[in-house]
Amino acid sequence: MKSAAPSGITSLVCIALWQLLMCSAAPITESSGDPELIQFKWKNKEFVARMKVEIADLKELMHTDLNLGADNQLLFMQGFLGIGQVDHSHCQVATCNMGGCFKQLQAGLQTYYGYLSHIKQILPKYANRLSALQLDTSNLSTNIQLQMEESSLPVVTYPQTENQPTFLQVQREIGSYLVLRKFMMFMDIITRALNHCIV
Repeated sequence: MKSAAPSGITSLVCIALWQLLMCSAAPITESSGDPELIQFKWKNKEFVARMKVEIADLKELMHTDLNLGADNQLLFMQGFLGIGQVDHSHCQVATCNMGGCFKQLQAGLQTYYGYLSHIKQILPKYANRLSALQLDTSNLSTNIQLQMEESSLPVVTYPQTENQPTFLQVQREIGSYLVLRKFMMFMDIITRALNHCIV
């Protein structure tokens, strides 16, 4: 019976030490940063996720309607048509340059807004879906601009793209589809940038 008490105390000490170790090993939560910036991050990650669903649905519809080949068969056209990704170099550096990154994200959104305008003109069948996607693109760009103002970051207003991209003149249907494919990838870039720049 005498050994029961020390054994019970030892168990309690072990439990206390285990809990202490678990608490000290827990990662620091993201709420340790600026609450408004964290809210901006999560709100816009959800917005981007909704936009990705819109783009994916439109891309799939266009792929079926236009009877296009598999993506891997279309990719060689991407280089030929000069469809590259917009610059996001400031979002990739080890220590995020938030001002530079947000400017590039805004510029990219403006570029895709212009592309969607041209696609709407040459493929009017999808005009309603493209207009809805343009509105979301514009709203996301506005969200970023307002956050830049809130964070006292330099704000740059980008004019809407006016010139028609050459790839839409050469290969309208495939070019339009590949633009949507790149736009989907740009949404992933925005999500990664929000995670990288706001911690």
